[in-house]
Amino acid sequence: MIENEMEAILEWHRKLGARPCQAGTGFSVWAPTANQIRVHIVDGPDFRLKSDGNGLHSVVREDVKVGDRYWIQADDTPPRPDPASRFQPEGVHGPSEVVSRDFAWTDAAWKGQPPRDWILYELHIGAWTDEGTMSAAIDRLDELVDLGVTAIELMPLADAAGRWNWGYDGVNLFAPNRNYGRPEDVKRFVDVAHAKGLAVFLDVVYNHLGPEGNYLADVGPYLSSQHQTTWGPGPNFDDPQHGQGVKRFILANALYWLDEFHFDGLRVDAVHCILDTSRPHIVEELGRAVAAWSSHTGRPADLIAESNVHDTPMIQPIDQGGVGFTAEWCDDFLHSLFAVVRPGEQLCDRPYEPGSDLCQTLQRGYVYEGTLFEPLHRPKVLERVDTSGLIYSIQTHDFVGNHPLGQRLHQLTCVETQRACAALLMLTPAIPMLFMGEEFASDQPFRFFVDFGDPHLQESVVNGRQREYPQHDWSTGILPTDVAAFEHSKIGTAKSGNIELRTWYQALIKIRKQWNKQGLLRDENLTAICDQRRGIYRIDYQTPERSATVVARLTSVAETEFESIEIESTGTLLLDSRPGSDVTKLSPNHAKVFVNER
Repeated sequence: MIENEMEAILEWHRKLGARPCQAGTGFSVWAPTANQIRVHIVDGPDFRLKSDGNGLHSVVREDVKVGDRYWIQADDTPPRPDPASRFQPEGVHGPSEVVSRDFAWTDAAWKGQPPRDWILYELHIGAWTDEGTMSAAIDRLDELVDLGVTAIELMPLADAAGRWNWGYDGVNLFAPNRNYGRPEDVKRFVDVAHAKGLAVFLDVVYNHLGPEGNYLADVGPYLSSQHQTTWGPGPNFDDPQHGQGVKRFILANALYWLDEFHFDGLRVDAVHCILDTSRPHIVEELGRAVAAWSSHTGRPADLIAESNVHDTPMIQPIDQGGVGFTAEWCDDFLHSLFAVVRPGEQLCDRPYEPGSDLCQTLQRGYVYEGTLFEPLHRPKVLERVDTSGLIYSIQTHDFVGNHPLGQRLHQLTCVETQRACAALLMLTPAIPMLFMGEEFASDQPFRFFVDFGDPHLQESVVNGRQREYPQHDWSTGILPTDVAAFEHSKIGTAKSGNIELRTWYQALIKIRKQWNKQGLLRDENLTAICDQRRGIYRIDYQTPERSATVVARLTSVAETEFESIEIESTGTLLLDSRPGSDVTKLSPNHAKVFVNER
């Protein structure tokens, strides 16, 4: 990316859309194939934008103010929302609103959280509280601080059709979903989170757009005729004539969330599904653009890739030939662990072997690998990789929501199994991530839910889910288009859940933070030993100053009647997932944590 192009990208998000200014309101729309762009103010004037000859149409009007609603019209197409609309008060089919970009931020001293200190908590704003709003979510932040969480990962906010949505059907990429509140409510949430010591990451989706309310093609060449996705045409990143403009639009969106909302970073959905045959790939350009923005503003910003598998170049620094992302989701831990506790049941399209794959993940760090340009495969892993950039979990929105009943781990197994799994998750060097409600074993399901208005589209969603996950029995449960799919997914309060489990998570997080501070929780200090026959998975840490052991016995639900077995007592017992048990005994689905200081 040439220097002049980067300079343009760093400023483009400030130009696009409607921007209040001293002279009134400025409008800018990227529409390189349109001869004419008009703005229609609701109950106000209509006017034409002026082309700069490079695809950007702009004008400043003194008779338009904050709060006015408007439509964009390209040539003879129907009036549509602004492609860079900052707010859609009437939904994705309605007019855009001119909103103020001012906010009284109080986080000037905030420096973010270093990745090694991340303890992520993934949540859906609509389901995290009964109200389902940003304002209500602010009132729950102290609960995360008390738990020990250091960073929040919000599921996507880009506005999507209907009253509720997971967020992955967004079509107004610059407009926070109006169901959660106004843009200033999002800013207030981030500002308060920073004041409480919590970093906030936002999930963004650049591999597709939602199937309802996607009007970008009426304004310009945003969508590809070559790349089709399940949801429709993919972004037009590799078009010979207009691809760079589409990339600039998407990069502007990424920087917009960082710049105007003070998010600490972005989690980029399904990077392996972003179709782009040009070079550099849009994901590579995203890494460079965010690095340049961070250098330019002096504010740290991190990128998290949903790669699902280990992708070495993705988390290598740019100056070492990598893509420059800070971390990546690595689902090998989750699915290899699930293969042990629910053998024969697969919740993803990659097969995992019970026992052996979990052993490999603990010993080497991962099972599958792939890159933006190389397909997923199972390599022969001979040495342990640095896992400090890998994000492990035992539950995610996909893991829970892609089950026909939206069941959580403790419902598919038992609370004892989850306690043992959590010990392995929290006390590996990889970055741990919890899914909302996991810490208190919420009995509320987290189902897949959408609220499309088109009956044909509703039917397509139902049929598409069954085709995507044919291994499940879809004859029971609630349809994703049913209002109950959303309402039943609200997680409830921590007080109504399993308090003992939440205390267990608190204790594990406290130990993790201590071991991190002591320099113990490092890959170079780790040795993993597995006894697959007896279901024992053990992690040992060793430094000159201290040693520690995490040992868990995982068995399937059908095997929980097996008797306890003898284990070697190592040092001082810090935690026992079954209080009162013999320190030298290990029962099925049971974990112990020891430490020995010299």
